[in-house]
Amino acid sequence: MTTRAGLVVDTGLRSGLENIRLDRGQWHAAQEAETPVCHVRFHRYRPTASLGAFETAGHALHAEYCRSHGIDIVRRVSGGGAVYLDADQLCWTLTLSHPNAWGEKRMAQWMARLGDSVAGGLRRAGVHASFVPPNDIETEGRKLASCFLALSDSALLFQGSILLNLDTETMMKALRVPTEKLSPDGICNARHHFATLGDSSGGPEFSTIEQHLLASWVEQLDIEFAPMVNLAQAPGTDADNHATPAENWDAETDSWHQAWVKTPGGLLHARLRLNSGGDVLQQVEFAGGVQAYPAYLFTSLSSWLAKTRVAWLEDRFNDFFRTYPHDMLGFIAKDMRRALNLALDRYAQEVQFALTREQANTLMVHAPPPQEAADIVRVASVMLVPNCAKPSWCKWRHRDDCPDCGQCEVGEAYRLARERGMRVVTITDFEHLQTTLGELRAEGVRSCVGMCCRHFFIKREYAFCEAGIPVVLVDITGSNCYELQQEDLAYAGKFQAEARLNLDVLRKVMKRVPPVAAAD
Repeated sequence: MTTRAGLVVDTGLRSGLENIRLDRGQWHAAQEAETPVCHVRFHRYRPTASLGAFETAGHALHAEYCRSHGIDIVRRVSGGGAVYLDADQLCWTLTLSHPNAWGEKRMAQWMARLGDSVAGGLRRAGVHASFVPPNDIETEGRKLASCFLALSDSALLFQGSILLNLDTETMMKALRVPTEKLSPDGICNARHHFATLGDSSGGPEFSTIEQHLLASWVEQLDIEFAPMVNLAQAPGTDADNHATPAENWDAETDSWHQAWVKTPGGLLHARLRLNSGGDVLQQVEFAGGVQAYPAYLFTSLSSWLAKTRVAWLEDRFNDFFRTYPHDMLGFIAKDMRRALNLALDRYAQEVQFALTREQANTLMVHAPPPQEAADIVRVASVMLVPNCAKPSWCKWRHRDDCPDCGQCEVGEAYRLARERGMRVVTITDFEHLQTTLGELRAEGVRSCVGMCCRHFFIKREYAFCEAGIPVVLVDITGSNCYELQQEDLAYAGKFQAEARLNLDVLRKVMKRVPPVAAAD
């Protein structure tokens, strides 16, 4: 293979906005290059919350906290999930022009190749690192670095960050944790999920890591790098840059039908608007902490599907992915179709349960298609209640019963269930949920209703999948263990704060459960 040219610079510590400006300039230059060339830029960030290309800020971070604490909010060229960046992380942006000339064709292949090269560079520095799909570098089971991709027909961008140290508290307050990779049992336990180069005394310096990464890329990509240019002291400017708008889908639940799907590549979100008759898709949007090619895949699909009759959506959706060049890392077109279907289901749920659009968006439904929420509720015989909805002073908080004393909302939930001859179970911890679902499956229970917070359902939906029991859950509000970073306490049944039941939604849902006399 012919050795190709490589340029490398170090631009030092800069603001998030300045780094994004430099990233976009580097990306543009790679797309305009006439010959295959590699450009590497090492850099560091002043405190910044960095969104993936396909994310919305409202899903990924606490914008108010960032603004009040001087943390820049930016959107990367690359996809993936949000990360918190500061001066204690070494970042790189590597661009390749004419990526087909470098061998790989698919995003997964590129990520594996380049992720392995980063792990190889760290191993050269004495760090026992390995690449873990879809986009992490780990050492001894702990996350040390993140990697992200952007891909076009004419260029590839590969970037990421390596931890020297970690400000866990600021990270957790700036980003919307938890994710499925982070168990937020306070600052100490969260920190345990990460490794840093500073964990052991005498860890390698950033300059050493840079040289080892370059050596690994020379080997992997057959590049001959020119001497590094140090631009760390060069003046920068944030001119012509704008902070990423804090799009917050949660603030618009009254005007869109919304849904999400968990995939190996990250959480996918979809939202849509239908016409008044519910038979024409007027507008649809997709978002998520995922990585995809091309960069405008989501917006192109949205434009393609707009103004389509719902009856024709299946064919229209399939035509797009048959004819439109695309590549997705850790998820497939079927996942996007499922997210779209779940958002469409919101319209039916709104009608079936006489809900407002905002209320319909609080429902969480686990069932194999085409089973609808109303059908699940109609045959439900068990109600599942989280113990965190009971007052902390209640002696029944960690016990599987309720005297319906009238001093909290849980009593009414029990009453609504008992009026319909339903069994009610107070779930005291996650193991209790698993045991209960196993028992219900053995008993032949057809379906359940209940309540939980959205964070719990995202992370623990697999428990309902394993049980094979359809369920309709109402999202709870107030202080939940995820927002307070106390999930492990809840897992062990020791969480003390109180959540709130959405009784209005619960009452409307329970109206579809037949009374005892009419039950099967």
